[in-house]
Amino acid sequence: MKLALRLCRYVMSILCETDLGVVISHKTFINKIYERVYNGEGKECSLWINSSLFNINSPFVNSKSKSRKRGHHSLASESSVLLKEIEKVQSSLPIILAEAQKLGYLVEYISSSQEFKRNEEARKTADNFYQESVTWQGKFFHGGNNSDRAIIKCIENENYVIPAHCAFFSYNALDIVKKLDILKNKFDLILLDPPWWNKYIRRKKAKCAEGSYQMMYNEDLKKIPIESLLVPGSLIAVWCTNSPTHLNTLIDDIFPSWGVEYVAKWFWVKVTQLGEPVCSFSDPPGKQPFEQIIFGCNLKGSRKYPLPEDGKLIVSVPSAIHSHKPPLSEVLSPYLGPQPQCLELFARYLLPNWTSWGYEVLKLQRMSLYCPSNEQEDDSQ
Repeated sequence: MKLALRLCRYVMSILCETDLGVVISHKTFINKIYERVYNGEGKECSLWINSSLFNINSPFVNSKSKSRKRGHHSLASESSVLLKEIEKVQSSLPIILAEAQKLGYLVEYISSSQEFKRNEEARKTADNFYQESVTWQGKFFHGGNNSDRAIIKCIENENYVIPAHCAFFSYNALDIVKKLDILKNKFDLILLDPPWWNKYIRRKKAKCAEGSYQMMYNEDLKKIPIESLLVPGSLIAVWCTNSPTHLNTLIDDIFPSWGVEYVAKWFWVKVTQLGEPVCSFSDPPGKQPFEQIIFGCNLKGSRKYPLPEDGKLIVSVPSAIHSHKPPLSEVLSPYLGPQPQCLELFARYLLPNWTSWGYEVLKLQRMSLYCPSNEQEDDSQ
């Protein structure tokens, strides 16, 4: 197969791009958008995300998965589909990483003499963040930043960094139809990171802050008035677990209720700084080193731009903070027009030029996660 390799057109997150997928740096993206921050005292500074969060230097150990109590035929059929996807991801990943290395990227991923301690630094930083996190559930507010540079804003006696040209809303996603008057826009792209119902997270919830977010049943997701927020031809992108139940319900039930049709599936592959998957590829229903991004399209109107291709890989070193997803704004730009209107639901951090909505919308904007750039060495990936 001819591999079309393109030099990076982007200056923020994408390190290299091939027909099979892209390698991105979440950390570099964040540092770039906060190169110019107005601190409210007439001064400008540069902020960097705490780099310890991305010091994922060794794979995690897979836990043993319990067999599911499902009919034999159903389980075999679901396992067969997922097995093919696992094989595809597993075969594509080394090709993408090799091409990135040829371009001089991912040097840290591929070779390092540093002695690693099972991601101890990253885990400690994340644990400290969980302990200090502010719970916003039940506090309803909205705000934004219309300026050309990021700002530091004090909200409820806490300092937060707010990127340029963004709006945020701390409300229940189910209440969005009641707030259409304050949104004022319909959207070319809606990205969702739903808190999928998960028995493991439910058990974990009582033990640590990491699992303390509010989960949602699939039936509740159907009630979100997505169709009323879309312009004709809009894209929908949904972060999804590898659970066949969630995937099938999303494509066959939730998408039709939103007035969109399934068009493609991508895979976010999480790797260490040496390019190893963060856990082993496993036979279904075992844990995998990837999550899925499911695309739908409102086909009631014509599209001027291409639809996402099926089977693309997004490869990155993950943050140690639970559910801190990598930014997709640049990766998705070829499928959107200039200056698209973009909305993220269940958002936990903000993006420039986006509208963000969710109970935890400012969670990852806390200043405790950032420091002046001169206090860290430049180890951006």
